[in-house]
Amino acid sequence: MKILEVAVPVPVDKTYHYLPLKSDTSLEENIIGKRVKVSFGGQKLIGFVLNILDVQNENNFKLKEISAIVDKEAVVSEEALKLAKYISQNYVCSFGEALACVVPISMSIPKRNLKPKENSKSSTIQNITLNTQQLNAASFINSKIENNLNAQILVHGITASGKTEVYLNCIETALSKNKSAIFLIPEISLTAQFVEIVSNRFGKLAGVWHSAISNTEKYKLFMKAKNNEIKIMLGARSAVFAPFKNLGIIIIDEEHEYTYKQEQKPSYDAREIAICRAKFHNAPVVFGSATPSLETYKNAIDKKLDLLTLNERIDKKELPEIKILSLQNKKFRGSLLLDETISAISKTLSKKEQVIVFLNRRGYSPSVMCKKCSQVYQCLQCSISMVYHKNPDVLKCHYCGQSQNFPIVCSHCKSTEFAVFGTGTQKVEDELQRLFKTAKVFRLDGDTAGSKEIYEKAYQGIKNDEYDILLGTQMIAKGFDFPRVSLACVIDADTSLYLPSFKAVEKTFQLITQVAGRSGRGNIKGNVIVQTAKPGHYAIECAKNHNFAKFYEIEIKERKKMFYPPFCDVAKISVRNKSEEKADSDCNNICLAVKDFTKNSNLNLKILGPVPAYISKLNSIFRRNIIIKGDRENILKLKKPIDDFKRSCGTFIGIEIMPSDLI
Repeated sequence: MKILEVAVPVPVDKTYHYLPLKSDTSLEENIIGKRVKVSFGGQKLIGFVLNILDVQNENNFKLKEISAIVDKEAVVSEEALKLAKYISQNYVCSFGEALACVVPISMSIPKRNLKPKENSKSSTIQNITLNTQQLNAASFINSKIENNLNAQILVHGITASGKTEVYLNCIETALSKNKSAIFLIPEISLTAQFVEIVSNRFGKLAGVWHSAISNTEKYKLFMKAKNNEIKIMLGARSAVFAPFKNLGIIIIDEEHEYTYKQEQKPSYDAREIAICRAKFHNAPVVFGSATPSLETYKNAIDKKLDLLTLNERIDKKELPEIKILSLQNKKFRGSLLLDETISAISKTLSKKEQVIVFLNRRGYSPSVMCKKCSQVYQCLQCSISMVYHKNPDVLKCHYCGQSQNFPIVCSHCKSTEFAVFGTGTQKVEDELQRLFKTAKVFRLDGDTAGSKEIYEKAYQGIKNDEYDILLGTQMIAKGFDFPRVSLACVIDADTSLYLPSFKAVEKTFQLITQVAGRSGRGNIKGNVIVQTAKPGHYAIECAKNHNFAKFYEIEIKERKKMFYPPFCDVAKISVRNKSEEKADSDCNNICLAVKDFTKNSNLNLKILGPVPAYISKLNSIFRRNIIIKGDRENILKLKKPIDDFKRSCGTFIGIEIMPSDLI
């Protein structure tokens, strides 16, 4: 009797057995590696056939038959199985969950054999002249590609130093050796610009993968990569799994960005997956950034990866001059912008140049308060203030999405007088339009960027001089290359500085540096204005002086003193329940169980907590955290006491390895 061994994406680390379709009388070996529909716990799920087993005593088996075979050809490769095993072992999830991450179960086979829409452009290898630093970097990386050598390489290049051209040169080398390339970018907002650059250079050899494409398009792209019909996959985090059979290089641009870490289970890190894949293919993985993460830079200093430096802008253009404006004891005279900021924007616009204005807070005002009783309006489902949005006047929760009309009377004291305080991008947009009436402003933030077309509109609009000012949150702080932008303004540099996160200072330095790097990229000298209440903070001072080395020197000492990465690995045990009492009780008890296990197993781990999460209630679910610091190998051993813990009804307990934040 033949039965099928199937991996199902459920949080149980085992495989399951099903009978083949009765209609499939031949049951050929090629069913291995295909997706199949199965019944599981009253649900219809998609699983992966791993093996065909011959068993005796068929009467002892009461197995369900698979419902359908999804794929016409296998989609699971040997490398996919190894990657799934790696993910399940390193990110605390089941093999089935991991495999569904490597090979997307959501892919849909087209119902009709439509003629594929292909990029009409052909590959046009261009002879771009690299400067000496670019040439040295490209030559080093290309030698690894040509000699099939695995390597981890950091390209530490200041903004506008030509990192992208180095990447493209190396991709050309990979293609010349009949190899493929994966090019990762951190944000969908950068897709339009990079698609244009890559398609101009490589035409129909390139595919684009990100969350906004349809499930049918995902399948077509997946199969094109698998069958060598495309050679380059450009995209965000999940593009790292593109099923190329002969990878020549993996490039991770803006490697410091937190978006490379998946928050949902399986909570993989695309940077670590890239390293794993590069080893499998004997290929280099290239990390690029003007502001590399402390972890990556320390590895470079410690010679765990190769460091290539680009410390000059293309054509020896000057770095922008950064001016720090203190908000301490300053009167705004009814404006959100200081007089010097207003004057600088006015002068820039008068010269027909463009401005980028950055504020990492969307909405109109972050808080609404009753003037009489001082009640601040909070979301009923989340322990967070509702944000005031104009047009229409509503209060929104930026976490669960709940909204309500702006209050007419206070629900607590019945007063009709309210104060809105704090500043969001909507408020800045109103201010810019009031001050500069003829200027065309484009706002790009989480409220306006509902589709990839918005990003495309922003990119093309600024590029074609349709807009004078680009205003937005952190999605405008990276990657964009507009030659007519000569002024960048940071409205409030302190929004991320005092978050309860060990990466808060690093993120502040990175954001200011990256925003500053958007100016002066063409033939016009760049200028930057930073409004801050903490002008003397070392993150802001180092950003002002374009001094990454000094920032690293100070911050790495702080990390060592506090025992945070890169001097240890960290994990977050999350406890969630709709009942606050159960969440507290289970979190306290699992913390005791973990501490006992750590002591009895002689694991050298530091355990912090239990504590309420930074947002202690989200979507009516109470959230508690336990933070673990130590060696990853020891942290992963905590899976056992967590799995063995008898939790209350409705309690979720999960462990995330190296989360993007601990709050």
